[in-house]
Amino acid sequence: MQEKEIMDIVSRVAEASEPFAAARVAAALVYKNDIIAVGVNKNKTHPFQKKFSPNPEAIFLHAETDAIYNALRKYDTEVLLKSKLYISRMKWTDGHKREFTQGLAKPCIGCQRAIATFDIKHVCFTKETEGYDYL
Repeated sequence: MQEKEIMDIVSRVAEASEPFAAARVAAALVYKNDIIAVGVNKNKTHPFQKKFSPNPEAIFLHAETDAIYNALRKYDTEVLLKSKLYISRMKWTDGHKREFTQGLAKPCIGCQRAIATFDIKHVCFTKETEGYDYL
């Protein structure tokens, strides 16, 4: 799969997810061009998120840590360090909620800590405008 195809899939997952704090964020871990795990922001606390959160109140599951957690349920850490992480944030273009546009999905400090812990070297995320950026 090409990077654009992967980001299109992740963006569709974000659009279909439940909004949390007005954001719809999804992430996917890709290993050898196959999506091996997907995660979304959730209004749910989780001990895995708590390990990486910058403060005790930031314990709601983020898409990035959800994807990593889901991957670890099936694969060992060797697979994760050879994987790529793709993150998409989708938001409404206007107050009428008719059409989505992408938003900035740069991982927060806590998610960056999780990404570094599992040595994921390639991270691609949506920018505020069209296109992608990388960590």
